[in-house]
Amino acid sequence: MTKAVAPEQEIWVMTTEGAKLTGYNSRYLQQLAKKNAVLPEDERFIKVRMRSNRHELWLPDLLQYIEEIGYGPHQGKRLKTDEK
Repeated sequence: MTKAVAPEQEIWVMTTEGAKLTGYNSRYLQQLAKKNAVLPEDERFIKVRMRSNRHELWLPDLLQYIEEIGYGPHQGKRLKTDEK
């Protein structure tokens, strides 16, 4: 199931902006962008482009990747001491 993306979210974001929006580490998103950039365009799971010597990610693809793959920050996990 993919997340519905509002038209105003259909934008390119720098890796630092993507990190702020998603809670992911910006270094992780940089590595993700580099790995995608070397793939042929039709094999990329996130659209990537270079601007001002920095990678930009297509936000709808990034949100879909987060929902489907799910690596990154795990908010909502409870500590064992919290359980009753």
